[in-house]
Formats: sequence, structure tokens, C-alpha cells
Amino acid sequence: MSRRPTRTVREQARADRRDRIDILLARYARHAPAEAALLRSLVEAEITEGDRFRREAGGQQAAVRREQQRVAAAEAAIVEAEQRAEAAEQALDACAYRDRLAEELLDRPTLLGNPRPASLDRLLDHVAEQLDHRAQQ
Repeated sequence: MSRRPTRTVREQARADRRDRIDILLARYARHAPAEAALLRSLVEAEITEGDRFRREAGGQQAAVRREQQRVAAAEAAIVEAEQRAEAAEQALDACAYRDRLAEELLDRPTLLGNPRPASLDRLLDHVAEQLDHRAQQ
């Protein structure tokens, strides 16, 4: 939680300070009208410039927040893309492993010329299902 006062509290405090400055300048004008007028113009110029800088800073802060959100979204997209790439690599590895295993099982000398046993078909189906399941995760 922020310790900074809310915007309305800050604006009210600023308005109160400006009211006190106006009162002090009015009192000073009773004793030295020429100097008070010069001082008032200087104070008003500083207040105007401070207001302008405050608006500019607010715009810059909003721009920084937007850029931070864009960077966070881009980083999240990168993480997601990396996860998908890793899953795709694992799926490719699983498919390659399944294909090698199937070739090895089919190329065994004991199977040549004989019908493939049903247990081998079930084993190949089971391995394919397991690898497909892993590839989808």
C-alpha cells in the first residue's frame, strides 16, 4: 500500500498553501504595494510553471506505466512461446523415439517371416498412446 496521500488530499493541501500565500501577499501589499505587486507576479509565475511541470510529469508517468504494461505483456508472451517451443521439442523427441522403437521391434530377426504377435501390437499401441499423451501436455 502506498504511503503517498491521495490526489485530492495533495490538491487540497496545494490549494490551502496558495490561499495562505495570497493572504500573506495581501498583508504585505498594505505596507509596500509596489514590492508586493512584483512579488505577487513572481509567485504567480512560479505557481503557473509548477502546474505545467506537474501536468507534464503526470503525462510522463502515465507513459511509463503504459510502457511497463507493454513490457510485462511482451515478457509473458515470450515465456508462453518458450513453453510452447519446449513442449513441441518434447513432442518431436517423443515421436522420434516412438519411430525408432517401432523400427527396432519390427527389424528383430525373430520376427522376420513370422506374423507379428498381438502382444507386440498392443505394446506399440501403448507406447504410442503414452508418447502422444506426453506430447499433448
